[in-house]
Amino acid sequence: MKGPILFLGIGGSGMSSLAHMALDLNLSVLGYDKKNSETTAFLAERGAIIENDISQIPLEGIEMVVYSSAINDKHKQVFAEIKEKNIPLKHRSEFMHLLVSNQKSISVAGSHGKTSTTTMVSQILTEVGMDPTIMIGGDTSLLEKRGGKIGGGEFAVYESDESDGTFLKHKASIRLLTNIDNDHLDYYKTRERLEDAFFEYMAFGTEGVAVLYAHDPGIRDVLLHKTKEVSFSPNFRLYLCMEEPETKSEWYQRLKSKLGDQLTQVTYQIKDDNLLFDFPGFGSLSLHLPYPGVHYLTNGLVAVVGAYASGVSPKVSAEILSRYIGVKRRQEGLGDWKGITVMDDYGHHPTEIAMVIRSLQNKLKSKGRLVVLFQPHRYTRTQLLLEDLAKSLGIAEILFLLPIYSAGETPIPGITHESFIPFLKKENTQILEGVIEKDLVSIKSKLEPGDMLLCLGAGNVRDWGLRLLET
Repeated sequence: MKGPILFLGIGGSGMSSLAHMALDLNLSVLGYDKKNSETTAFLAERGAIIENDISQIPLEGIEMVVYSSAINDKHKQVFAEIKEKNIPLKHRSEFMHLLVSNQKSISVAGSHGKTSTTTMVSQILTEVGMDPTIMIGGDTSLLEKRGGKIGGGEFAVYESDESDGTFLKHKASIRLLTNIDNDHLDYYKTRERLEDAFFEYMAFGTEGVAVLYAHDPGIRDVLLHKTKEVSFSPNFRLYLCMEEPETKSEWYQRLKSKLGDQLTQVTYQIKDDNLLFDFPGFGSLSLHLPYPGVHYLTNGLVAVVGAYASGVSPKVSAEILSRYIGVKRRQEGLGDWKGITVMDDYGHHPTEIAMVIRSLQNKLKSKGRLVVLFQPHRYTRTQLLLEDLAKSLGIAEILFLLPIYSAGETPIPGITHESFIPFLKKENTQILEGVIEKDLVSIKSKLEPGDMLLCLGAGNVRDWGLRLLET
């Protein structure tokens, strides 16, 4: 390829990562995004030409168009014109696989923890000098404000997004899976179809390695119900991260009898913010991370095992992760305002919300209150998971609710941020308008020195926190 390559929705986390990778290859990059951001500004600094009006981008001479599932029916005319001109049209997952086709690959999938785990594996391989190609669905200082880069090493490490099923169009040589939870049911429709997709991702009948966090209830259900008749390739290896009692379970005994030496169990326990694990051949090891939360530790264990499959000692990996650099919008500190710590987190699913709230409450202990400013993400997700979302949010001491961030979806009648009210304690909850200056008046009235304000959600909720810090 020589380019130019046109990226539709170039400001999105996954699309911007791919655009950076294309720039690394000295390809000419054009982009469309309806709004400007730090992400699009940085791409422009590197040489991308970006327009907010898609009609301003000439299609003549473009070698390929890359799009994401966020580009929807509103852009039918553009797609029709692209097809009329016979310009190759690739989904972002297809384009990514073109970029990594000459390397061995490590993919990371899961309902939660994909970005963090991908970053962990990438940091390990980078620090040991393996120079991997990296594609992460988020900003990390590992890559200097971007989520993707082309490396010259043997491996490519990438986040594998299940949201639209496209993660099944490839089979990485090393496949990591963190968990399975009820998300993206607007696409899959049923839990069974979601589990079928993750089971296919595990690819037991192929060559390569699968690393599963087998303490996760969703993964355990799949192993129990879907591995009874499966045939395993003689060149397949399975690593299971699990607690010791789980070795007595039916699904584990079945896998052990079928796989024998092809199966390796990595057992662990968590004590005082440390994950102690037994890795066959290496004895007992310890993992500690700079970020609080059991989910970070278990994601770290999956990353350590995945890195081992690529040739890195688990002892070396654990030492590297003691310096884990983190990802933007994952428990990211934005600053302090009059004795209040302002945090930002991307959590938008009930499980993620509960994990981050509990992690930060544990960090605060009794020093102050956790005040949560939550912005629901997508009408469909809110409708499908309303009660579960409310249950997770209900553990916050004080809760402010912003209007739903649509992410391009058409509103659903009767589904708003006020839909949460019947499931929450009214004395702890306040509905906001979605106008930053007005909302901050209400938020400030509740804050006290020592509190922590958590801006929570996958939309632009961090803007409220950033504006607070400016006042």
